[in-house]
Amino acid sequence: MKNISILVVEDELSLLNRLVKYLSIFCDNIHQATNGKEALALYKKHLPNIIFTDINMPELTGIEFVNEIRKTDKISQIIILSAYTNTEDFLKVIPLNLVSYLVKPIQMQQLKETVLQAIDNLSTYSYVYLNNGYLWNMQTKSLHVEDKQIELSSYESKFIECLILKLNQEVSYTDIHYAVYEYSDFSQDAIFTLVKRIRKKTSKDFIKCCFKYGYKIESQL
Repeated sequence: MKNISILVVEDELSLLNRLVKYLSIFCDNIHQATNGKEALALYKKHLPNIIFTDINMPELTGIEFVNEIRKTDKISQIIILSAYTNTEDFLKVIPLNLVSYLVKPIQMQQLKETVLQAIDNLSTYSYVYLNNGYLWNMQTKSLHVEDKQIELSSYESKFIECLILKLNQEVSYTDIHYAVYEYSDFSQDAIFTLVKRIRKKTSKDFIKCCFKYGYKIESQL
């Protein structure tokens, strides 16, 4: 599906390859990692819509990885993969708002149903209603006001998406930089310039300034 991205995290390479191959039926934009640390970096870089992650991994466990995501992102659809039906693990993942907890070996029909459920769940988050009448389309990553789409550059779109994933929360200059410019050298001036360009297309208070820290976007009251 267009505008959907998937991250698959699995340290067993043969299973990782099978999952990526199967999921490519549903999505062309698939990222893969073999440990939790690498997965977190890919998540921050690409902000995938759907995440499949093994529970037992080196560097960072699946539960630790998902906990990091859920600190700020309540929208991404997450599926845990595990070789065990461990009661302790079940209790830990209950608050993480998962689509499913799949036990290995994974059945293809079950995997298909889970992907379709995740995609269906995303449709409920298609639109985010923002302050001053602005509307963000999560699927097309586009900004609208009064039924008109505001033309955004790729950097402007990434900036707004970064703030919307942490809606109503302050986002630091550093987090914004790596979400927008990835691994280039940090430049606070580049962020200031980007904000100025977006404000010219929207309104001065669409993006709220958080003094000496960063920015935030607020939801509709």
